[in-house]
Amino acid sequence: MPAVQFERVEALELLAMTLAHLNDAEARGEMSPRVPLLMAIRDKLAHALREDT
Repeated sequence: MPAVQFERVEALELLAMTLAHLNDAEARGEMSPRVPLLMAIRDKLAHALREDT
């Protein structure tokens, strides 16, 4: 799996977009295949941002 480097601002923007999509899915009661993927992305971004500070 290739590694991807993001600037902190880019990572925060991606995290915000991911959270917005998850909130939308939760509001609609959606449990499509994309939800677990979005959750994994959210967790990895949050972890990386915590390590960065």
